[in-house]
Amino acid sequence: MRKFHKLISTALAVAMAVSLLAGCGNADSASGAGDNSQENAAAEADTGNEADAGAADVDDATKPTLDTVTETVQTELAAALDTPVESMTIAMTSASFDTAPFSPPTPGVGPIIYMLWAKMFFQTNAAATLDNGGMQPWIGKEVTKVDDLTYDVLIFDNVYDSQGNHITADDIIFSYTMCAETAAFEDLSSILDSVTKIDDYNVEFKLKSSMTGIIEEVLSHNNLCIVSKEWYESTSGDERQSNPATTGAYTVQDVAQGSSVTLVRNEDPWQKEPTCSPQIANVKTLYYKVITESSMRTIGLENRELDNSDISATDLAKFYDVNARTALDGWNVFFSPATMVNCLFCNMDSGVSILADNLELRQAIFAALDAEEIYYGAGFDEVTAIKATALAAPSMGGYAEIADDGYLPSDLEAAKAFFEASGQPQGTEITLLSSQSLYTDAVRSVIIAQLESVGFTVNSLAVDQALFNTYKNDSTQWDLIIDTKGSGTGHVVSLWDGLFNPDNYQNGSVCFTHDDKLIELLEAAKKDSSTENLKAFNDYISENAIAKGLYASSKIFVTQSGITDIPMGVLLPLYGPCNFASDYQSVVGN
Repeated sequence: MRKFHKLISTALAVAMAVSLLAGCGNADSASGAGDNSQENAAAEADTGNEADAGAADVDDATKPTLDTVTETVQTELAAALDTPVESMTIAMTSASFDTAPFSPPTPGVGPIIYMLWAKMFFQTNAAATLDNGGMQPWIGKEVTKVDDLTYDVLIFDNVYDSQGNHITADDIIFSYTMCAETAAFEDLSSILDSVTKIDDYNVEFKLKSSMTGIIEEVLSHNNLCIVSKEWYESTSGDERQSNPATTGAYTVQDVAQGSSVTLVRNEDPWQKEPTCSPQIANVKTLYYKVITESSMRTIGLENRELDNSDISATDLAKFYDVNARTALDGWNVFFSPATMVNCLFCNMDSGVSILADNLELRQAIFAALDAEEIYYGAGFDEVTAIKATALAAPSMGGYAEIADDGYLPSDLEAAKAFFEASGQPQGTEITLLSSQSLYTDAVRSVIIAQLESVGFTVNSLAVDQALFNTYKNDSTQWDLIIDTKGSGTGHVVSLWDGLFNPDNYQNGSVCFTHDDKLIELLEAAKKDSSTENLKAFNDYISENAIAKGLYASSKIFVTQSGITDIPMGVLLPLYGPCNFASDYQSVVGN
């Protein structure tokens, strides 16, 4: 059996050290483009395969990124725990938030969940695994791999929530049960077979799949909440919102539903020497204000009403010199890793779509598409977006192994040649399905213009998100679809499994494939995520012009200059363990 240890020799050791002990060896989420409000709408619509963010996609060494907390930062933060700043004011992009545990995975939950609710482990980036040392202990202390589907987890024996309730194995089992029953952790039931008590501080996890990243997702999912069973069952829904017994570094001071929430740090935390980044609370009070309009968040920053906010890519120039790649005076600017990939899929339902039985026609489409022009149409540029070089997002585990600069290049002459070889006449009609809330008219216009320059006549079917979620599963509605996809585990193979595993669909896959070879390659990659297997699957998708990864974009976070670092959690920054300049002054006047 293999054990994964956290060596807590200092207060803030950065990652899990892996030791071999005696024994044997070893859903699909939509996100937006341009304005962050589009990302919020998508997250509310469908978060089943949401990617755990964190790994940087830096193709330019001068581009700042929201990296996970480094050892240097950890050391600085350890000292800051003794002299925390008084407060920080943060914009929330959505009014749909909850402070109670097991809340639905809405956009408003993201900025606060890591502050309030502990998980078993903290995943430091999308590609972090138990093997590579990227999993920081939180409530879980040590993991023993029994076999490919079975893991035993030792938890700390001194875990208490903010109201003094002792957390043991019974509470772990209850928390996982609630996460599954409430769908807070949406795909938990499909990947976790059972969680069983061994003794008060040891829990056995049995998985349904040995696919890369599954155990890490089970132990660290962003919507996982560990709570006291006794507390939860003895309190009302209102009390769980207004006065939750939290296991994270902060407690709730005030909630104004749909408007604001105030968190204060727990002055008597159970873990005196933090073992993971979210346990670090060097801000006494966190004020969150709901500001749903991107333009108003920008104004809030400019008027010094906010210390920290995300902004739209179109407002970046107000805070950042794109040419110099540096923030303007008075500001710091950070770019999140690109965790979602915007994709185009061809309808592969034979006899239904004109594309399904004509490879050359599909090749003409992909050769006509220029991803850079498309992301410029979405309001991004080379600073805020990156062209995909695989059917995946750059931050996903496995992306580096399959990324290829020659991936499905834009080539107008080649596109015209493919179209001619297809045997179809000029003006051949195809229908492009897209979501009005995810993609702008500008994005659709760019794609349509590119395709019509080859010889297609494109009918644009742009619908609201609810109708989009219906139409995308109906092969009679579209020939092409543009959508944004993520990975539940943060690994490319999880993305592909969510897209092409026929078990997930009534009609083959995300684009109605019925291809035994495709499934064979997918199963091989799931069983063994070797570079060879990953490349074989990605190459097959490309060579058969089934789907094309277009681009991935970063979320942009602007802080006043007194905030010098905002570490990244899953999807969003961790606002407790920020770094501050010695002269930091919050907008509230501390």
